[in-house]
Amino acid sequence: MTRARALALAGLLCACAASPALAALPTIESVQDAYDAARVDNADRHVYDLVIRHAKCDAIKAGGYACQIDFVRRDEPEKRLFFDVVTIDERQGRWTLLSGLCVKTPR
Repeated sequence: MTRARALALAGLLCACAASPALAALPTIESVQDAYDAARVDNADRHVYDLVIRHAKCDAIKAGGYACQIDFVRRDEPEKRLFFDVVTIDERQGRWTLLSGLCVKTPR
């Protein structure tokens, strides 16, 4: 590989790394934190023993992320696995649950 080609490739890699499309995706902890924070606005629908076990998130065109999640209820003896799809976005430096689980979707 020539020096010029190596420099071009390095520049491309740096540009891709800085791209917003490659920003950090929400993690299990991000979704759990957003769910826990949502109890303020949705206390009547909030389940306090819900624990996120898995989250697979992808960016969506409208902004934010859609996440397929698996969760359990800590207080249920059989530890049955549940699933849902939630939308989440980072707002004012914290993750916010937009829909799914305890959030009522605006009509």
